[in-house]
Amino acid sequence: MVTAPAAVAKAFSPGHVTGFFEIPKLRGTSSPQYRGSRGAGFSIDRGISTTVHVFEDGSGRTGSKILINGRAAKPRDAEVSQWIVDRYAGEKNADKPFFVRVEHEIDIPVGFGLGSSGAAALSLSYALNAALGSRRSMQEAAQLAHEAEIACRTGLGTVIAEYAGGFEMRTGAGAPGIGTVERIPLEGHYKAVILCISPISTKAFLANRMDTINGLGGKMLDRLAETRSVDDFMKMSYQFADTLGLTEGRCRAPVRALREAGFECSVALFGETVFTIVPEARAGEAAGVLQKFFEGTLLVCDIDGRGARVL
Repeated sequence: MVTAPAAVAKAFSPGHVTGFFEIPKLRGTSSPQYRGSRGAGFSIDRGISTTVHVFEDGSGRTGSKILINGRAAKPRDAEVSQWIVDRYAGEKNADKPFFVRVEHEIDIPVGFGLGSSGAAALSLSYALNAALGSRRSMQEAAQLAHEAEIACRTGLGTVIAEYAGGFEMRTGAGAPGIGTVERIPLEGHYKAVILCISPISTKAFLANRMDTINGLGGKMLDRLAETRSVDDFMKMSYQFADTLGLTEGRCRAPVRALREAGFECSVALFGETVFTIVPEARAGEAAGVLQKFFEGTLLVCDIDGRGARVL
């Protein structure tokens, strides 16, 4: 029975779109903190806000309840979140059991390549870290979120990208503080125009395509490091997605329509989600092209330059 007043904290993580990547082989360590991907992508100003209410639990045991947009989450939909809660509980439970209520407010489609699992893990780790008065730094809380994604096999480089924010290159694989990120300044105000059509399982997609991914993603990252160009990022993202067969199926018509209208575009990794980055003055035009396709959810977003944060 919950008896004590709640400690409350709230945090936000942006969503994220990856254009291309590679997964380097581990050398000399099996630590999940050193696992991850190198690649390039951008964070968007829509994502996941997570509020946690922590109560001292008079029953003498630790428990939790996870809600997604106001509804109790099914275990399969909250695997990463439960991992985070259990990790904090395992550290705290020895001296003072607690009950935690987790409220995820999700402002992006889930499973469409917009980094929702990483955003859930990162915003929850930040919020729990603050509410429990943990001695973890923000970087250490983000490392825990990265570890959760590795353990649940839901992502490899999303957390470090959302931790940093902006239009970025992930130049070294690993968790925040171990992997390395280089942000590329954008000249002028850009918008991301995104059409989410259908989800793809990251776990299933990665299983049989690693050789192709690693043969291409590293070369593209080296090129982007030289040009630092949004246009080159978009062109290489399209080449990457096309090589993997992602530009076919339901993405084929929207991709073709954007390209015929003069917009470089690609497909998010991983989802049947078509995206482009355009100067703000052309965002309405790009959105107009995609509005002709009646299936899916259309988003017009700013690039989030702040990264995840406690609110």
